[in-house]
Amino acid sequence: MLITFLPINIKIQAEAGINLFQTARENGIGISGVCSGNKTCGKCKVLITKGNHREYKKEELELLNQKELEQGIRLACCFTVREDTCVILSEEDTRHVSDFKSDVSPDGNWMLKGKSGDEEGFTSDNFKYGIAFDLGTTSVAAELWNLTTGKSLLQISALNPQSSYGADVISRITYALSKTENRERLTMLIRQCCNRLIHELTEECKINITDIGKVTAAGNTTMVHLFLGRPVDTLSKVPFTGISYEGEERKPCDMDFDMNENGVIYVLPGIGGHVGSDTLGCIVSNDLYETQETILLVDIGTNGEIVLARGGTLIVCSTAAGPAFEGAALYQGMRAVKGAITQVKISDGMIRVEYIGSDIPGIKPEGICGSGIIEAASELLKNGMMDTTGRLLGEAGDKNYISLWEEGNKEVRVTQKDIRELQLAKGAIYAGMKILLKKEGITFDDVDKIYLAGAFGTNLDVKKAMHIGLIPDINPDKYRYIGNGALAGAAMLLLDKISRSAAEQIAKKVSHLELALREDFETEFMNAVSFPEG
Repeated sequence: MLITFLPINIKIQAEAGINLFQTARENGIGISGVCSGNKTCGKCKVLITKGNHREYKKEELELLNQKELEQGIRLACCFTVREDTCVILSEEDTRHVSDFKSDVSPDGNWMLKGKSGDEEGFTSDNFKYGIAFDLGTTSVAAELWNLTTGKSLLQISALNPQSSYGADVISRITYALSKTENRERLTMLIRQCCNRLIHELTEECKINITDIGKVTAAGNTTMVHLFLGRPVDTLSKVPFTGISYEGEERKPCDMDFDMNENGVIYVLPGIGGHVGSDTLGCIVSNDLYETQETILLVDIGTNGEIVLARGGTLIVCSTAAGPAFEGAALYQGMRAVKGAITQVKISDGMIRVEYIGSDIPGIKPEGICGSGIIEAASELLKNGMMDTTGRLLGEAGDKNYISLWEEGNKEVRVTQKDIRELQLAKGAIYAGMKILLKKEGITFDDVDKIYLAGAFGTNLDVKKAMHIGLIPDINPDKYRYIGNGALAGAAMLLLDKISRSAAEQIAKKVSHLELALREDFETEFMNAVSFPEG
């Protein structure tokens, strides 16, 4: 029996009765999915043009709309292959087809292969180029630098291919713990993602792979552990004992990296709990370790890391915001790529949207990204189409939705479930900030500046984020966009603008607050879930 995946034209021989999502994933075809195939997220949509028996599971009837059902859209996690089948992947999925299938051993297990290399001569001296990585849960960013001139040549990013195994770190930890080869698979995926970015950077800038002699990488604790091939069992529950947060140097042959074999890979040190080296990158790239002001830094993403710098002291915490801000947890959520709605305006009952690629012929809205859902919620709240509890003022229940855009048989919706996901995410972030300040005996009025980090933060409309209660309602002039602080911090280590020893000393001086151990976190979280009055 043959399964054909288009437009990538990959054909897989399979037996009748196999699950489409699992089979695709095991063959390096990363179909989108937040819940790792547990039939709850509704994101693994594919078009079945041949072999579609249309015997829908109850989850499909709940998560797909009538238009999708009529078109032949199925959820891959619910689809059982019974005959020769043709699967049409979404444009987003076709961008992230993995090549890790070649690393399956004869017994079916996943291998972390390494090249043989000399133990001597392990130095990065005299290399002209280096690459800094930000190993994000949702996206992996890479920046190519000329080490001689200290200039950035190109910055690119890609979807983290581990996303098929869960949108958040807890899902991936759970998957990794079920089998040893599962953890090896996640390690292989992130390393190969980095290799693909290396090739893309060098090809675009017409540089030989062997000219890459230095690599630095930053990421949250889970991502770093998986990148280095470390066990993640102690990351699944508090108090996270026996975890190494030290910076670590590796050879390219140890990581199977495509770069000069005599080069060096350095992973920045982490801090504590789920606060990893990405947060340290934000700290060093913004000189928070030596500021005398009171500065709050918030990196809003799948994991929300928060840093309070006050008179030379640093305290951090991490809160599980979930994938709503990355778009993954939303009904028609997507990353900030072509077709993603980023802005929403409602006037006199008319809804107008702005989307990425609107100036390109043929590009139409396909979904909504994180900044777009904040815009939508703010406008719905302001125009009385949603109350402060988050209830959309239409029909009752989870089926309720608001149509943001519609043309022909295409439509982009914000559903009641989308709003609930946003509320959980914003509640976690805001509660984390409140707890951090409370521990130090100060309030938002005592903060001199608030730094918003990450690509999401850069695209955030501060006034609308304040309106929905994601960030504190204070003087907007106190807010600063700092971009990808994690990547900038990794670049500082790459360029020797700060030494490894200095970075490691800073990491050890940072105080980590574990929110799970705070009795008042649940109260603050529940208070922050609703939308503010007025």
